[in-house]
Amino acid sequence: MQDNGAPALSVDEALINEALESRPNRLPDYQGESRALAALSQEMALDPSGVLPMLAKLALTLCRAGSAGVSLPEGNGATAVYRWCAVEGALAGDLGRTMPAGDCPSGAAQERNAMLLFDRPARCFASCREIDPPIHESLHMPWRVNGLAVGTVWAYAHDPARHFNAEDARLLQSLATCASAAQQMTNALRDAQNAGRNLTQQVADRTRILQDINTKLRDEAAQRKQIEHALRESEARLQAAISIETVGVLFFNLDGSMVDANDAFEQMSGYSRADLRSATHWDRLVPLEFLGVTTRAVTDLATSGRTQPYERQLIRKDGKRWWGLFAPTRLSGAGMTSKCAEFVLDVTERKRAETECVESEERFRALVEGFAQAVWEADAQGQTAAVSPSWSAYTGQPGNEWLGEGWANAVHPADRDQALRQWKEAVAAQRVVNTEFRLRVATGGWRWTNVRAAPIWDPDGTIRKWVGMNIDVDDRRCAQEALRESEARFRALADASPALIWQIDTQGNTVYLNRRHLGATGFTPEALLAAGWHTIVHPLDLPGFLSRMQDAQREQSAFQIRLRVRVKDGSWHWFETCCAPWRSAGGEFRGHVSVSIDITEAVRAEDALKEADRRKDEFLATLAHELRNPLAPIANALHLVRRGDFPAASMPILDMLDRQVHHMVRLIDDLMEVSRITRGKIGLVKAPVALAEIVENAVETSRPVIDQARHQLTVTLPGAPLVLDADRVRLTQVFANMLNNAARYTDTGGQIRLDARREGDWAIVTLSDTGIGMTAAQLHEVFEMFTQMHRLAERSQGGLGIGLTMVRHLVRMHGGTVEAASDGPGRGSTFTVRLPLSRQAPAQTQETSPVVAQGAKPLEGKRILIVDDNHDAADSLAMVLTNEGAQVRVVYDGAAALGALEQSTPQSMVLDIGMPGMDGYETARQIRQNPSFADLQIIALTGWGQHADRLRSRMSGIDSHLTKPVDFKTLIELLTAR
Repeated sequence: MQDNGAPALSVDEALINEALESRPNRLPDYQGESRALAALSQEMALDPSGVLPMLAKLALTLCRAGSAGVSLPEGNGATAVYRWCAVEGALAGDLGRTMPAGDCPSGAAQERNAMLLFDRPARCFASCREIDPPIHESLHMPWRVNGLAVGTVWAYAHDPARHFNAEDARLLQSLATCASAAQQMTNALRDAQNAGRNLTQQVADRTRILQDINTKLRDEAAQRKQIEHALRESEARLQAAISIETVGVLFFNLDGSMVDANDAFEQMSGYSRADLRSATHWDRLVPLEFLGVTTRAVTDLATSGRTQPYERQLIRKDGKRWWGLFAPTRLSGAGMTSKCAEFVLDVTERKRAETECVESEERFRALVEGFAQAVWEADAQGQTAAVSPSWSAYTGQPGNEWLGEGWANAVHPADRDQALRQWKEAVAAQRVVNTEFRLRVATGGWRWTNVRAAPIWDPDGTIRKWVGMNIDVDDRRCAQEALRESEARFRALADASPALIWQIDTQGNTVYLNRRHLGATGFTPEALLAAGWHTIVHPLDLPGFLSRMQDAQREQSAFQIRLRVRVKDGSWHWFETCCAPWRSAGGEFRGHVSVSIDITEAVRAEDALKEADRRKDEFLATLAHELRNPLAPIANALHLVRRGDFPAASMPILDMLDRQVHHMVRLIDDLMEVSRITRGKIGLVKAPVALAEIVENAVETSRPVIDQARHQLTVTLPGAPLVLDADRVRLTQVFANMLNNAARYTDTGGQIRLDARREGDWAIVTLSDTGIGMTAAQLHEVFEMFTQMHRLAERSQGGLGIGLTMVRHLVRMHGGTVEAASDGPGRGSTFTVRLPLSRQAPAQTQETSPVVAQGAKPLEGKRILIVDDNHDAADSLAMVLTNEGAQVRVVYDGAAALGALEQSTPQSMVLDIGMPGMDGYETARQIRQNPSFADLQIIALTGWGQHADRLRSRMSGIDSHLTKPVDFKTLIELLTAR
């Protein structure tokens, strides 16, 4: 049972929907899902009333839940409740349980019309606190019938180790769709039974009337029955056709009104039949960029009664877009008074898959640049906006003349109009361009060129840009007839090629294989011709390749794909396969010619690099952990000594120890920081900030290093403030690293000068020193990882050689540059940073800190439990916190921590993560499962400090995550906040 007295949270505070995206997904079990949907379909056909109990069983199994069920709303207003009409699993005995609609997860999911994932829902819903066993996580999926709320399908996890993910949400959505279909079928069956009884009564009445009609009228009645029977059969066939779940049907008039639609179209569009009928015009569903192709389809329907199937996007009721394949036809009428029907297939997933191929297409572009005479780009409207050096070099046309539609000036006058028209039509229809015309070349004269261009799609389904290339085909066109007669030479060339070359006809059958192909696979031509080549393609790659090939053959276009092929020794090798259309002499499409290159070693090398990068990250994280742990008790001890009575003569020694500990911590942080920066795993939090403030903070940070070396620092800033759009912390880190670097490589008593000025829209910061200087070779290496300017042995302790690497990456992330200069060894160095200025006013910062009375102990009366397997770190930290007035208890493992909580409940716990046996994550999870410890503050203090470690802390119920050695000011502020 759960604590009814715990303070209630809001719904949003208990929601953890974002966890569905961050949690790792298990592999989809499509076979299990298909079997489940088939069982539901059979149950709907035999007994629709038994679908909901079966649905609960399937949800329990597919989602691997502790309990699963279906809730239906009952009543209205204040008396509205949700009843558990089907329950399976640990709560099966609670069948029929009711929960207030305003105080239950199902009601919240129905009200928001969205899938909701709750973490311990009893914290915000009082009705869940009486459920036993308690709910750890609950996933709720609403479902509707004809736009009206019907109920929810839900899955509960009682085991704290069980967490739902995006795959569970997808499976529950699929089952919710079946629940809606079952409800609709039950309603339809009831209506059909009522209609049957009415029809029986009508037939009986009509029979009594017909008995009074003469023989001639009987013949007419019999004929009428035949017609009615045929009509009913026709209607039944039509109804069966439009009831297919995957095919939407829309009935509309060309004047813009929508008449009717089937359930599948309602599901696709999100609009109910009533919504569609009340719409003023169908164009409210069509995005602006697709009105052109839609208008052309309407024109075709008005004039000829039909149009070719076409693809476009529509806008759902919720504002999202979806892709459909539309096949409209006219049913009756003429012109704009035509009544039409349209069959629709939802192709959104296919379009999404095409978007995911963008990177592959861009790699293909890099490949074709090796043999194309010109490669170019145009914007989404087909206007060339960037100069193409290869186009200018090939045609001799100046770059400024090429922009917009100026490229047409380089096309032969006889071909110019046709080339422009084909390009504009392709851009409007958003289709691939493949055409040829004559082009002026820089060397003089005209040559035939083959132009190929394709759109690059954004994830939202819009075109981002067009990428095209020109291939000189003048010789091919001039010698086309001769090439047709030289088939033997082609085969000889293909057989001599190190690549696998093969041809596919329009049916997808192999009609030619070169010798390299047969030698690599070890098969005879008879075994691979026709469809036999399917046997050597990896089963996981074959469906995707066949789909791409079918699309390319339908569009008669080229494509590229990477797949695995079984070679002679039985192993699988990776091949990069490029397929291009193959046409006869008369231009008739005959299939595709394919070239496959073995890239197995390249793939293995790529995988090896990824594995090496992963191991490097693990090593750095482990190194940081192992270095921070021994530093923690040292830092604790130094803090204690400083707070006690210690001879004043020894204070320099303490200062030295303190500086060295903080220096070690900074080196560890820099090592982890540069790893994240160079891999692009950090983001900037930008805001308008004054450059003077950043410089002041950087000087304050570096002042101890500069003063220790007795350097003279001169800072010169302009009178007018320079405002940057920057990350205040990261940019402070840039200049602090540069100042530290200058201080480190300048002999004692040297000069360091920092000057800032404005040049146009840029802020220029120059940092110069009188240090050891650099050679020309060193200038090229100074920003590289782990580079140090070797001079004296003592310099090797100045750092890891990563500070300037961080400087360069952070400056580039701000849109700036950094350069190094030196007149040579012993003549100092100069670093110049250029940063773009902002036109906004700098943000005002206010720093507040808690006020503690002099002599007061900030932790007076606080009960704190310390858990750490490192005895030195735990005991020394206990001494520090005790000295601040806290009542401290120390244990050395997770199990002991749980036992200590049973004896007495502290206000806060400082918990280590990397403990043997039960680690800190598991300890925190078990604590959070007990409502009695809901108010316990848990602070992680650990050597693990990566983003993934902090995320795991949050998911385990830990309030704050600090790294060793701890910043005592931060720790005390956290402890006093409770």
